[in-house]
Amino acid sequence: MLTLYQAEWCPFSSAVREVLTELGVDFVAKQVEPWPEDRQELREATGKDQIPTLVADDGTPYIGTRRIYEFLENFEPSEHGEAHRRRFEEHRPAREGDAPAELVARFRLDRPGEPVAATPEDAEVVHVPDEHRYELRLGARRIGLADYQRRGDRIVFTHTEVDKACEGRGFGTRLVAEAVADAESDGLEIVPLCPFVRAYVRRRTEPERRLLR
Repeated sequence: MLTLYQAEWCPFSSAVREVLTELGVDFVAKQVEPWPEDRQELREATGKDQIPTLVADDGTPYIGTRRIYEFLENFEPSEHGEAHRRRFEEHRPAREGDAPAELVARFRLDRPGEPVAATPEDAEVVHVPDEHRYELRLGARRIGLADYQRRGDRIVFTHTEVDKACEGRGFGTRLVAEAVADAESDGLEIVPLCPFVRAYVRRRTEPERRLLR
């Protein structure tokens, strides 16, 4: 099993993980300390404190993206490699929109708001183009959002969230339904990277597919 010394914030580490994914190679991720001078374990294992560092099965360390790539070129391509690369490119808007940073910011801070007695029909969907999102509001309270990125005549939905106090009650569906309908009325192609939006689009189009069979 390969061992990758890395950190999630490091773009070079991220690039190596993507290549390992495309190759279908399993590996152990070892998290390092944020500052190089504190990486005693990494120095003891490899003689250096640089990331990313990939340690092969025989203990040989490959330090830095270029050396790691040279080593990985010896691996046979995975049957899913090209599909993974396509998905990587499809998710470019989410990376450019800094969706990872928004999701990281939610860790330990994503708490339910005050209980909500209202129904989804009581909420209002508001388009906030300057922020690239649709918001679901109850009065002055925002209880949901659907982030997107525009790419020409395409709209890429990257992330959807609803206040935990409202989960499982149809609020998310109300938000996504109006956001998708609004985008379609503008003649935009829907690209649902967000799993919630993708599930909504699939549920809506499945009856149409059955009728066409």
